[in-house]
Amino acid sequence: MLKKQAALKQFGPYTLRAAEPGDLGRLIELLLALQDHIEAANPDLWRMDTEARTNLRGQISARLQPDENCALVVEHEQDGVIGVIFGRIIVNNRYTPSRAGQIDQAFVRGDHRRAGVGTRLVAGLCRFFAGAGVEDITLRYVMGNEEAAGFWSALGFAPRIITTGAKIKTVEERLETLQKP
Repeated sequence: MLKKQAALKQFGPYTLRAAEPGDLGRLIELLLALQDHIEAANPDLWRMDTEARTNLRGQISARLQPDENCALVVEHEQDGVIGVIFGRIIVNNRYTPSRAGQIDQAFVRGDHRRAGVGTRLVAGLCRFFAGAGVEDITLRYVMGNEEAAGFWSALGFAPRIITTGAKIKTVEERLETLQKP
């Protein structure tokens, strides 16, 4: 399977490869940077608490296990791991297609953007998905994250389902207003 190859592809000073347990420290840094970025992009987003930030190592480590998961990184020859993408295969036999790919997280360090790193990560994940018979890919990104919106829409992703949110106090206040005679 594509994911198990040590070095998937070399491009300039970069190497696209499967993430390894030795990458955990850098993966934690990248995912915390992603979290900080999306929290800044949308002030209404749920915030990751201190305990969750501290416990990322176990979560990421579990996602490096093969099965239906794929974790790829791009490594720069001087700067080390500077980009990551996590994907997994979702199987639901009640729908067609029954096998879908889900991109869970993707992030490239700011100083390496616009160098083809993100598109190489997505291309590598697409090869993994195609090899597993996946016909459709889904992902979620935060409203207000304009970089994500531009990147994903340029690759053909378009909204299908909208997830909304509100503070319970706001909903209760509106209900009171609507229910008054």
